[in-house]
Amino acid sequence: MRSVLAVALLAAGAVSWAAFPMSGAGAGARLVLIAATCCAAASLVSLAATAAAKRPGTRLHLADGPDGADGADGLGSPFGGLSSSAKMLLRLWLVFSAVPWAQAMTIAVLVLEALHPSRPWHTVLLGVVLLGFLLALHLAESEARPVVLRPQLPLIIGGVCLAGLSAGAAMLPASGSGTGWLSVLAAIAALLVAALALPV
Repeated sequence: MRSVLAVALLAAGAVSWAAFPMSGAGAGARLVLIAATCCAAASLVSLAATAAAKRPGTRLHLADGPDGADGADGLGSPFGGLSSSAKMLLRLWLVFSAVPWAQAMTIAVLVLEALHPSRPWHTVLLGVVLLGFLLALHLAESEARPVVLRPQLPLIIGGVCLAGLSAGAAMLPASGSGTGWLSVLAAIAALLVAALALPV
């Protein structure tokens, strides 16, 4: 459950960071915040339930019948030997778990950030937290160790650095003296990130 806790903390951090401060957000921000919170909670429920079902001694065997089939409605082995209320709950759970809640939360958080005034460094930090959330969610779902991300580490670092350069460029005045060299530096960084992405 430690991986689930890490995902929960990162999800809460992303939603909170995108929402703060609510006083400076545009119209509809509260509705988007509610949607982001619900999607985050749903993704955690789905992840926690899947992790709990995979623990030794708690795996559910849904096909209790002798042949794994339900002759009453022909729904097949996933519903074999279950009562009608249990079948309905199982159908609801299958629909619930099939929804991409994490992706929906990511979109809602980005929309919530876009409803605030321009704040480049705030947005970059939000992107880092969202990236951590998605990577932690992937590791928790696949039960893999963080070492599996080692081949993508240069690309991740390059992307974060490029996001920092973009934030710096956005904070400079349009006619500032430093925009020229920063534009060249950002272009070189973009080429380096693209070169790192090709092998991946």
